Amino acid sequence: MSVTKKGHSGHSGITNKILGKMVRAALLEAHADMSASLRHIARNTGISYSTVGKWYKYEYTPKSNHLLIIASLYPQVLQMLLEHMGFGSLWQEAMRMGIVETMRTRLDEKCKNRNKLSMERDKFVHIYVRVDAHTAVQLNQRQLWFLGQLQQGYIMHAGNLVDTWQIHAKTARRDLKGLLKAGLIQPMKNCQPRYYELL
Repeated sequence: MSVTKKGHSGHSGITNKILGKMVRAALLEAHADMSASLRHIARNTGISYSTVGKWYKYEYTPKSNHLLIIASLYPQVLQMLLEHMGFGSLWQEAMRMGIVETMRTRLDEKCKNRNKLSMERDKFVHIYVRVDAHTAVQLNQRQLWFLGQLQQGYIMHAGNLVDTWQIHAKTARRDLKGLLKAGLIQPMKNCQPRYYELL
């Protein structure tokens, strides 16, 4: 999106940092009622989880091709872009023509179909983790998986356990408490919901 060397987007009043914050807020609003929202965004857009995580954690501005993908899927992002580029009338026209409602319906159907497929299929979760044998025998499969995801560079929180393993949030918190007590992970600062990193 950046077209100048000084970190500004094409619109004079919007820096890449501000645009990054706006995209992040729009995406989080779109998934406000879901756990593991970053994973849903990655699945909906086909953009890697780690890239989506950087938008959330560091408020990076998505590259132009990613911005176009998410604007084509998320009405909130499309509205934000059009209004801040001075094309609010286009947004109003898209709403009048039913384009926005069609976008919302498609996104809802995509989420419903994915949830249906994941419930119908058996879950196979690969666990890749480096931890000493004494510690490994004290951890359950979910905890080992969580550690493995962190070791591969993913940004993780309790919702990832809930979403992947189909467990209750209380169970996920208990798993994380065990990893914290074992001194294997620590909470990241200034993150809501609480994200974790390797110790």
